[in-house]
Amino acid sequence: MNCPGCSVEMTDLEGDHDETLRKCGDCGGLWTDVSDLRRILLHNNLPGLEQLGGKVDAEALTGQCPDCQVDFVRIDGGDRNHPLHYDTCESCGGIFLESEFADATDVKAAEQEIVTFFRNFDAKRKAKAAI
Repeated sequence: MNCPGCSVEMTDLEGDHDETLRKCGDCGGLWTDVSDLRRILLHNNLPGLEQLGGKVDAEALTGQCPDCQVDFVRIDGGDRNHPLHYDTCESCGGIFLESEFADATDVKAAEQEIVTFFRNFDAKRKAKAAI
């Protein structure tokens, strides 16, 4: 599978489970399918994607899903000073997280970085709701 961010072949990350986690060795982006992401979020006491919220950025040019060639949808969270976003496929539900994960060399490290990303995403959502 080619990276949606830079078109370089992504590498399957090795681990104990049958996760679908792929990493781009060039830009550091991570790809996971939605069922694996839900399991990761649940096992780390985070809400599901539906509760995490975010806002669709209809203007973003995000490319296409490498699995089914459907246009991605960008989901924005955070604020202007600390923007966070991820891209998702409306067809297969795959998730692409851009250039955030240079340290992810195996499934365990990638999962921890995914958890950190979505904890920050959730914290920004809660901070916005409190205002």
